[in-house]
Amino acid sequence: MKEVITGDNSITYYSEEAQDHYHTKSGAREEAFEKHAKALEIKANSVIYDMFFGLGYNSAAAIDILKDNVTIYCFENDKEILKLALEMDADFESWCIIKDFLRGFLDNGETIYVKDNIKLVMVYGDALETIKEEREKADYIFFDPFSPAKVPQFWTVDFFKDIKSKMNKNGKLSTYSCARFVKDNFTEAGFRLEKGPIIGRRSPSTIAINE
Repeated sequence: MKEVITGDNSITYYSEEAQDHYHTKSGAREEAFEKHAKALEIKANSVIYDMFFGLGYNSAAAIDILKDNVTIYCFENDKEILKLALEMDADFESWCIIKDFLRGFLDNGETIYVKDNIKLVMVYGDALETIKEEREKADYIFFDPFSPAKVPQFWTVDFFKDIKSKMNKNGKLSTYSCARFVKDNFTEAGFRLEKGPIIGRRSPSTIAINE
C-alpha cells in the first residue's frame, strides 16, 4: 500500500494489488461526506451498509452527521487496509469509535461493536457471498468498491439485484461511478436513478433508489 495525500489534506492509499486508489485524489474526507453521507440525506434510526469499508471514512462521516441511533454493516475483505486505518488519526469526530471497532475486530475477532446507540458490524469476506447472508435490511448503502475496470464482479446486474433484495423500500444507494454500463446495470436490476453531486470530477455521482 502506498500512502497518498489528497486535495483536502486527508490520507488515502493506493493498492498495488488492485492498481487503484481507495478514494478520489481530490479529497478523501470530502468524498465520504459529500458523495455518500450527505448525498443520501441519511437520517437517524437507520441501517447502513458500508460497501466497502476500506479506511472507514464513509462510516465515520455517517456517525459524525447522525451522532447517534445508527447501525452500520461494514463489508470488507482486506485486513491490511483495516490495520492501516487503525494506525491513522483521521479528521472525524467519531474516529475513536472507528478505531475501537477495528481494534476489537483485528485483535480479538469481535465482529460487533456497540457504543451507546451506535452499532457497527464487521461483515468480513467476499461481498458477493456475504450480502446473501444479511438479514437486517438497509435504508442506505454507501457503494464504494474499486473501479469497474479493476473489480468488474462488483458492478454486475446480478450483484446489484442481490443488493436490492437487502434494501428496504425507498432505500437509497450512493456510488461515485456514472459509467453508462453501470447505470444500465442498476436500471436492469430494478433501481431508479438520480444524479448525485459533482465532487472532484466533471460528471455527477450516481444515486440508485429501491422503489
